Amino acid sequence: MSDENESLIEETFITKLGAKYPFVCAKGVNEQYRIGFFPSVYCIAPDGTILTVPDDRMPTEAFIEEQLANVSLSPKMPVDSRFDAIRSLWQKKEFKKLGDYLTKMLGQPTVDAELRTVYESQQAELQKRMERATARVQTLGKGPDFYTALNQLERLQKDWAGLPPADAAKSELERFAKDAHVKDEIAASKALEKVVGKFDAGKVAQRRKLVEELEKFKSTKKYAGTHAAQQAEEMLGKFSTKG
Repeated sequence: MSDENESLIEETFITKLGAKYPFVCAKGVNEQYRIGFFPSVYCIAPDGTILTVPDDRMPTEAFIEEQLANVSLSPKMPVDSRFDAIRSLWQKKEFKKLGDYLTKMLGQPTVDAELRTVYESQQAELQKRMERATARVQTLGKGPDFYTALNQLERLQKDWAGLPPADAAKSELERFAKDAHVKDEIAASKALEKVVGKFDAGKVAQRRKLVEELEKFKSTKKYAGTHAAQQAEEMLGKFSTKG
């Protein structure tokens, strides 16, 4: 998205850099989105949550891969209305219903070879994703960002209700609730989120105030050694490059 001349966008990003993603020309977009350099990247989750805002660094591939683990898209299927129910269940993340539906359809003695092939491939894909979700639960449980892990585990528990990943997520959430270290980490991350949420880092005056508050946060004894304190340190490093 840019408010630059269309020919300049085409020459710079499409012709010279070989960009394959779509571009949108919109007047005033730089001011509305507080764009100070190119390219500026926002990472937005499927539910609309803003995961990262533009700064002097691009989101890492590891971060993007981590976020993609939470995205569920319908696997490729023939363009046929008979598979609309399956597509809908994938999109709604109703995995238990999807599994039951596929089992039911495969159990019908009259199912033809074409349908069976599609149903079996969908069943296999569901199994793969179930295994990945279970592995994801184990990774989240290790931290160090237990606050983010808490939110993602709650989502996994909801999405995979009635299936093994939900049971694994529930177990980790119960452990979180009993573990003093984890609870301290979550409390620290919530406190940092509250601090950051008070200021608009895109405005110089507010960014300076945020830097002051981050310095205080980092120096607070009860947050020492936490993941949140490390995040505050990283934010300060980024802001220092902007002035």
